[in-house]
Amino acid sequence: MWTTVPKRTVCLQSAAKLKYKDNHLVIDGKEATARIPLEDIWVLILESHEVVISTALLAALGSEGIGVIVCGRNHMPIALQLPLGAHSRHAAIVEDQLLISKPLSKRLWQLIIKRKIENQALCLSMLGLDGVDSLLTLAKEVRSGDTTGRESVAASSYFRSYLSEGTRREGPYAPLLDYGYAILRAGIARCAVSGGWLVSRGLHHCSDLNAFNLVDDLIEPFRPVVDLLAKECEVPEGLSAGNKMILTRLFECTVEIDGEKYSVQSAIEEELDSLKRAVRSNDASCLRLPRLCAVQFADMERR
Repeated sequence: MWTTVPKRTVCLQSAAKLKYKDNHLVIDGKEATARIPLEDIWVLILESHEVVISTALLAALGSEGIGVIVCGRNHMPIALQLPLGAHSRHAAIVEDQLLISKPLSKRLWQLIIKRKIENQALCLSMLGLDGVDSLLTLAKEVRSGDTTGRESVAASSYFRSYLSEGTRREGPYAPLLDYGYAILRAGIARCAVSGGWLVSRGLHHCSDLNAFNLVDDLIEPFRPVVDLLAKECEVPEGLSAGNKMILTRLFECTVEIDGEKYSVQSAIEEELDSLKRAVRSNDASCLRLPRLCAVQFADMERR
């Protein structure tokens, strides 16, 4: 049973005029017109540079807490519109966040990295690849704050097994992973900002040049979802329209939290809600993180 029904990720890959009418997104394409209720939309991706969008629609999307991703000419996301002050208790949440102690931050990061490595091991196992046991051993060795750098050791081992050719940065899988991670990052940012979090302040990431340090903390256990989904793509085709449509469905993918099925979208919301409980109770064990499942999509039609 799904805990909630995921909203839609809408991706525009061809010329269209986008308008706002009666709380709907109206898509006027060359061959047809479509109407989608704003309440059904999670993220809107503008990939084609022949898409024209009205200011009224942009304002309505912001009011509804919908993230808008703009892609560059290389089809990779380069900009993100997020709502400002979307949460009625924004100040209270930020105040709690600013009071997170160093020991709590380090303990939360330990749990995040441990689950990330466990999910990487699950990914390899589901793909029938070697390296599962070594990753599970590394997961057990993660200390508070990951002071011994088990994350980087695990990443090196993981991608040696995961990639059939090339490297993480160069090779046939690199564009697919980069695209999927960018979409995932935007979705987490959308949820975090809508929830009132100060996304520039992270638990582990702390760069003054990064406006999304918290997002880059919370994304880690979800990355293997993208990795697993990328294996469903036609790799020789690269960032084809079909492959991108597969990757944009990542928010509908199934994960588990404490034995219950969640869509990735719902799991992101649960991760943030449980982080709030962990912060307010000063108890890292409140944090609930996703466990990777075989590729399965939540039913978009269920209500």
